[in-house]
Amino acid sequence: MKEAGIKELAITGTPLIGEGNVVDNKALNSVLSKLGIQCVSIYPDGPFVWLARWFHVGLSMNTRKSIEYALTSEATRSSLKVLPLKLELRRAIKKVYENYPHAISFMTSQSIMAEESVGCIGDIPTFNVSSDVIGKFTDKSRLSDRQREIIYLVWNKEALDLYKNKLKLKNVHLIIPVDPMEAFERTEGNTLQFHHALNNSKYCFVKLSGSGGDPELINPAIASLFKKSGVRSIVFPGTRKVQRKLITTAGEKVPVTAYLDTSLFYSLCREMISGKQMLLTYPSEQVKHLAVLSQNNIFPNVVWLPPRGQHEVMNLAWAIKKGFSGTVCIPELYHKKLGFELINSGIRASEFECVVPEKLSADHFRPSPKWEYETDSVPFETIVRRLLNDTMIKH
Repeated sequence: MKEAGIKELAITGTPLIGEGNVVDNKALNSVLSKLGIQCVSIYPDGPFVWLARWFHVGLSMNTRKSIEYALTSEATRSSLKVLPLKLELRRAIKKVYENYPHAISFMTSQSIMAEESVGCIGDIPTFNVSSDVIGKFTDKSRLSDRQREIIYLVWNKEALDLYKNKLKLKNVHLIIPVDPMEAFERTEGNTLQFHHALNNSKYCFVKLSGSGGDPELINPAIASLFKKSGVRSIVFPGTRKVQRKLITTAGEKVPVTAYLDTSLFYSLCREMISGKQMLLTYPSEQVKHLAVLSQNNIFPNVVWLPPRGQHEVMNLAWAIKKGFSGTVCIPELYHKKLGFELINSGIRASEFECVVPEKLSADHFRPSPKWEYETDSVPFETIVRRLLNDTMIKH
């Protein structure tokens, strides 16, 4: 049994690569805290994390690299190039466990972090709670022994089928998706412009990656929305570099409001008025976010930005199959490549549309449908408590 007097403590962590993982990690912490489980967050930030971060920034800032990575992401993530990053993460996890030897779990939304935690911090369970529709795997994935030791918490039947029936993983559980808005308290203060936008159908919220977005795509898209449909934009760029690049659009007399802190987006987006708001975003964790929003009767009109990696192609394909927007704003040079990837993922050509940024208008945005939770899914907190209790009994 666990030593008396030691509080339950979960280590949750993700490398600082991309904003979505950090947001989801904070959301997991929020839920665990409500369970009464003490949490310690770690965000490894060494030199190889920096290299990976800048690789991610390069993808987000360049559409050509994004599309190329969509074809090679799984091979890249499993190649020897990533080994130094994995070793750096493993060292960081070991160091944290030295300070918290009585931890009862390691939990993360980042798959590579989960993999490196296995065997690093004693005989405690490692959870991976991915935001992506089917995580980073495909039915052709070759999983390591470390990956097979992870407890996977997935939020849709497609992932459950892939993990259990095709990848033959034994420890997989279907949960109700964790709401990323759990990570943020309602923002007070100077939000008047945001509230004005919520009550005005002529605003588009542009939710980019925490690593930014391609200015050569975003700027003409925003300019076209304003010129063709009179749509103004509020942009959540994530990085100062992107905000500086947006001056190009503002210089064309196109009204743009930019926020560096995306917490405003998450803390207020529940107030979006159904059927009015426009959202231009990547098919990243925002796919899950839209599914969760629909449970609160919030149905933004959506146009997607180009997927970055095979996992975002699969997110986009799932969204289209479920009735979400099939419109992608992408330069014409990449229409055929993206179309091939979507068709290869089971999407018919008639189900999606590619629009060049210079021609984007309000008419291209498609309303989100109501997505119903899987009937046999379990609340995240329920499955975590059950598994942790089993672990404590063993010890």
